[in-house]
Amino acid sequence: SSVDGHLLVCKATFALFLMLFSYIREHPRAAVLYGSVAVGCLIVYKTLQAKATGQYDYLLTLAAAFQTLAFGLLVSDTKSSVGEGLSEKTLWALFTAHVTRLSTTFWGEGYVPEDNTSDVFLYQAIETAGVCCLAYQLLKLNTVRSLHDVGQAADRWSMLWAMVAVALVLAFNTHSTGHGDYFADLSWMFSVWLESFALFPQVYLLRTKSQVDETAAHFAGCTLVASVIFAFFWLRNSRDRYEEFQSSGEHGFFLALGMASIIRVSLCGIYFYLFMKSSRAPKEKGGGSEYELCAQEDL
Repeated sequence: SSVDGHLLVCKATFALFLMLFSYIREHPRAAVLYGSVAVGCLIVYKTLQAKATGQYDYLLTLAAAFQTLAFGLLVSDTKSSVGEGLSEKTLWALFTAHVTRLSTTFWGEGYVPEDNTSDVFLYQAIETAGVCCLAYQLLKLNTVRSLHDVGQAADRWSMLWAMVAVALVLAFNTHSTGHGDYFADLSWMFSVWLESFALFPQVYLLRTKSQVDETAAHFAGCTLVASVIFAFFWLRNSRDRYEEFQSSGEHGFFLALGMASIIRVSLCGIYFYLFMKSSRAPKEKGGGSEYELCAQEDL
C-alpha cells in the first residue's frame, strides 16, 4: 500500500541520515572536503556560462576537482603516515605532471576551460591546490619513511625515469600545433601522457605487496572518477568535432588524447580493484599489517 511505501522511504532516509552523521563524526576533515566540493559544484552549476566551443569544458574543471579532492583526502584522512601500499614514485609522477600542466595554463588560455570560471582562474586554483597537497604528502612520506626505516623495494626510480622518457617522446610526436606556442603545447601533452602512466608504479607495487592503508580507499575512488570524467570529455569532444580536427590536421592529437585517456582509466581501474582486494585480505586472514600504523600526530 501507499502507507507501507512511505514508511519504507522514511526508514531508508533515516538510515541514510544515520550513516552520513556517523561518517561526518568519524571523518570530519573528509566530510569538510566532500562538502566543499559539493558546494563548489553547485555554485558553478548555477552560474556557469560557457562559450559555444566550450559547452562541455566544465567537465575538465570537474575532473580536476575530483583529482584534487583525492589528493586532499590522501593528506587529511589516511590512518598510516608511512603510506602502506602507496607508491612514492606514482606521487612524484603525478606531481611532475600537474606542475608541468600548471606552467601552461597560467600563462596562456589554450588549455583552460572556455567558460566564465576562467575569469576567476578556478581551474588553475584547483590544480594549484592539488599540487600543494601532493608536495605535502611527498614531504611527509619521505620524512616518516626515513624515520621509521620503511622501504618499498618494488618502488623503483627507474620506473619513474622510464615513464618520463616515454611521455616526453610521445608528447614530441603527438602534441598540438594549434595554439602557436610550441613549448606550451609540448608541455601540456607531456603532462597528459605522464599522468596517464602515473599509476603504473602503484599497480606494480600492489601486485608485489598486498598490504595497504584501507583508509586511502577514497583516494583510489576519487582518482578513478577523475580519470573517467577526463576520458569522457576528450573522447566526446573528439567524436563530435572529428571532421573539424581532421580538416585542420589536428586529428592525430585527439586520437593520442583518446589513447592516453583510455590508458589512464585502465590503470586507475586496475589500481582500484587491487586496492579493494588488498584491503579485504588482512580482514579475511585475521592478520595485521606488515608495519604498525603510525599515527599522523607523529609528524
